[in-house]
Amino acid sequence: MKTSVFASLLLLSAAAATPLLTGCAGKAEAQSKPVAEAEKPKAEVIPVEVATVAQGDISASYAGTATLEAEREAKVVSEIGGVVLSLGAEEGQFVRKGQVLAKLDAERHSVLLRQAEAELERLKHQDARNENLFQRQLIARNAYEQNKSDLATRKAEVDMARLSLSKCAVVAPFDGVITRRWVKQGQLLKMNEVAFEMADFRELKARLRVPERASAALKPGQLVSYRADALPEQTFAAEVERVSPVVDAASGTVDIVVAVDNSSGKLRPGLFSRLDVTYDNVAAAILIPKTALLSGDRDTSVYVIRDNKAQRVTVNLGYEAGNKVQVLQGLSPGADVVVAGQSALSEGAEVQTLRAAEVPETVAKR
Repeated sequence: MKTSVFASLLLLSAAAATPLLTGCAGKAEAQSKPVAEAEKPKAEVIPVEVATVAQGDISASYAGTATLEAEREAKVVSEIGGVVLSLGAEEGQFVRKGQVLAKLDAERHSVLLRQAEAELERLKHQDARNENLFQRQLIARNAYEQNKSDLATRKAEVDMARLSLSKCAVVAPFDGVITRRWVKQGQLLKMNEVAFEMADFRELKARLRVPERASAALKPGQLVSYRADALPEQTFAAEVERVSPVVDAASGTVDIVVAVDNSSGKLRPGLFSRLDVTYDNVAAAILIPKTALLSGDRDTSVYVIRDNKAQRVTVNLGYEAGNKVQVLQGLSPGADVVVAGQSALSEGAEVQTLRAAEVPETVAKR
């Protein structure tokens, strides 16, 4: 009897405790839900700098370097040998065509000329006497003709002696500047030995090798942007003068000659020069900053912002000019492209767009 009563009490106690346990469990579950939701990470918003796809004109140009050359330059040699008696020009001096640069000892050549002239006079008198005798048939024809031949030979010798005497002065072959003097007064100058070097500074050229693609659009008369490192604050007019008709098979380039205006006289042969040759112009081109480009193994792409999310788009490019690049396919004017912060992006990433003036220091540049 007592055992049955005790069992009944145990059952009643368990029944009473069950609602209490159920209530506690429900309360614990209700408290755990907000904690789990709070611990769940939110999508990261990445700040990026963007630029708007613009439309405008772009010029295609080829930039290169070259050394200025004089179109006319020469090594002035002595055509005869002799001792240098005097000098008529120094390095850096402008000389005119025909101006005497150096005089050589001409005494020997003067003697030879007088000797040839004296012999010529003798033969002239002989020829006049033979002419009279031949008309009277008092001299054989062969003697008459032999004197005529000797007379012609002596005339040629006199001309040669006069020419040799004139070569005793080294003269300038054209107007120009003496760039180097190799002789000294009193020096024995040998035949064909270099005495001076000179160049015409008024006609300066620069030779460039341009890619085959660029050369197809180049023509004589096209303007060229010319700069000399030694004269950074000054500008000089230049234009394409000649374009080679052949392509170098080894390098795939074409030689062009650029004529540089040196009417001011400030440029000199040998100056290191920088040239930009414009060979095409495109109007209303789609333009983006080059900093927006992402180069892949097979293609080039950019990140475009749509609905605050990054989308990677493959683009086909055209010409480049400065910090701008032409887009041939893949973008339309007005779209926003990422120009800084691309390294942290992935397809579909949520972003916060910032313009150049708004970019904080925390945004990473690519």
